[in-house]
Amino acid sequence: MIDEDEMEYLLESLRDKDPHIRIFTINSIVDNSDNKSAIPSLIKCLLDEVSEVRSRAAWALGKIEASEAIDELVQALGDSDWKVRKSAARALGDMYAFDAINDLVWKLEDENWEVRSEVAVVLEYLGWIPKTIDEEILNIIAKEKWEELLYLKQLNLYKILNFLNDRDKDVRSKAAWVLGEIGNTEAVQPLFDLFMVDLNNDVKISAAKALGKIGSAKVIDLLHVATHDKDWFIKQNAAEILGIIGNISSIEPLEKLLEDDNPFVQKNAQKALTKIKKNK
Repeated sequence: MIDEDEMEYLLESLRDKDPHIRIFTINSIVDNSDNKSAIPSLIKCLLDEVSEVRSRAAWALGKIEASEAIDELVQALGDSDWKVRKSAARALGDMYAFDAINDLVWKLEDENWEVRSEVAVVLEYLGWIPKTIDEEILNIIAKEKWEELLYLKQLNLYKILNFLNDRDKDVRSKAAWVLGEIGNTEAVQPLFDLFMVDLNNDVKISAAKALGKIGSAKVIDLLHVATHDKDWFIKQNAAEILGIIGNISSIEPLEKLLEDDNPFVQKNAQKALTKIKKNK
């Protein structure tokens, strides 16, 4: 254990201009058995101008179980940096902050998947059980157990639709997959929009496959529109899905794609036409 003068030196280092020194100091404080005396200074670090310092301070407060910092850690759940929000959630779990459960539940809708995942772990650790179908949906998604959504007796479609706009491409893909499996026609337009505008090709493919699963008249009409798009990747996938759906109304737009400049588009169009005419 360090003496009082050495602790004062550590606390002074928390005000150093170099953020790396501030972070190193926070680590040193946690490793010291007399760390409780540093709690007020660590709480101040939650407002540091550097997000890495704020994140490390939240982590440290959790490690030393500084229950007097719960209110400040709850506020840190709203930090602009996702790493700070994640560290704050973990810290609240470390100190068994049962009073913060409602604030943590709110973060199941955080814009960052890592924060949502951490919050779900902490809530389970604290013994929380979802009270509503919406909470159940958010909890399942945060845990990335997408398949479990298919077994829910009730389902708020719009809670899932929101995740088509998630920042993480894997989340968008999984949300599209679930919507396709559910087969609700209300998801058709959002899925088509995702197919047409998403910047990630894997997401586009997931959206296209989901549309194929639904296979409604509206899906067919929208995919016919997609066959006129300038993007060869969109036309290629639209042709493939139209072949899977197998509606004879798709023959004409698919035949036009046989004249496309892109060989991949031509190939998929030909495969689709073969499938449709075979089952005609």
